[in-house]
Amino acid sequence: MSAAGCAAVGGTSTTTSSTPTATSVVVTTTSTQPARPRPPAAPRVEDGSLGNHATRVACRLLSRAQIGDQFGGPVSPATTTYPYCQWLIGAEAFLALEVEPETSFDTATQYVSTLQTVTGVGQQAIIANNRYLYFTSAGTSYWLLYQQVGDFSELHTSELVALAHDVLAHDLATQPAAAPVPGPVGPPIYFAGDSTAAGPEWAWDTYHVTSPQLRTLAEYQVGSGLVSPGFFDWSRHLLAVVAARRPRLVIYMGSANDGQDLVVDGADQAVGSHLWDKAYGARVGAVMSSLVREGAKVLWIGEPAMQDPALSSYMKAMDAICAEQAAKYPGVRFFNPGSVLNGPGWSYAADRCIGGQEISVRLDGVHLNMAGSIYLADYIAEYVSRILPGQPLARKVPNLVAG
Repeated sequence: MSAAGCAAVGGTSTTTSSTPTATSVVVTTTSTQPARPRPPAAPRVEDGSLGNHATRVACRLLSRAQIGDQFGGPVSPATTTYPYCQWLIGAEAFLALEVEPETSFDTATQYVSTLQTVTGVGQQAIIANNRYLYFTSAGTSYWLLYQQVGDFSELHTSELVALAHDVLAHDLATQPAAAPVPGPVGPPIYFAGDSTAAGPEWAWDTYHVTSPQLRTLAEYQVGSGLVSPGFFDWSRHLLAVVAARRPRLVIYMGSANDGQDLVVDGADQAVGSHLWDKAYGARVGAVMSSLVREGAKVLWIGEPAMQDPALSSYMKAMDAICAEQAAKYPGVRFFNPGSVLNGPGWSYAADRCIGGQEISVRLDGVHLNMAGSIYLADYIAEYVSRILPGQPLARKVPNLVAG
């Protein structure tokens, strides 16, 4: 089937720079131009970017050898990236441990549902739908997360339980907290967001990380966003990672769960209201400005249309807000994925015309499937090639049709 065989489908575009079209091709380059050095870390005290007392205590509760025994290695030194202590494992994974003193198990798990009940770990333990192992002992709650690029289903229960026992072998009352200092510099790119980022992160890492200058730390937090920092505080965590790891570029895709009321001046404000737009824009802008001040460039990715009309309208409103905020900050670019994924008039499209064939790109009305993730990652690569010029990037979309 030729390209003309696909019905024409027009998308929409809202961006602060020229946006790729459905027929544009990423320029392939083999330049070996050395990357410019990353900015040095700024002095840190207790600004929250390198964690709090509990975060630094968490870094004392596991050794690199214990982590390596369960997940292999090499394992990096412990690094405080609020709200947790983090160890990088190999080139594509990390382990995170959070300690929540004087926090009940019910409070620690209020935003999640149980996938698996775990016995023999503290007083209570579960594997939750975000794949964390939550456990509690003596009035303190903990959670452990192992995350590897492309691993979306394995729970790693036995490994996490073994590490939980190592954690509980310590007496928290006798554990000193490490000083708030940056850890080792991490990969040059940090790709973060909610569950909608998971597939594109995998596709980016699998098909486009072709040089050390593009090596990427990928992280997604299920159900998270900027509206509910009580569950996961992305504003503080993004700053923490940039302060500690010094990436050159932050890629963030995490608006899908933000279609919720915001409390403004003590009253609930509905999504799309003037006060909601103003408050959400302030949050987005504050994150962008904090990352730019740290010396990082930012690629902020919105969300495409969703199958549910109400959710889709929320995404459209938030994309407009994020684009408006990105335009205010040099060093920030906004990419609206709807420009290549949506149907006419910002409508939901389950398929796209790729290489002359209609290919399914959506998984469940919200997330992208493997083909859709690869398709979107190509356009992400095009943006990255502009933001970090001189890196070898190649378009992979034709592989969807060939394979």
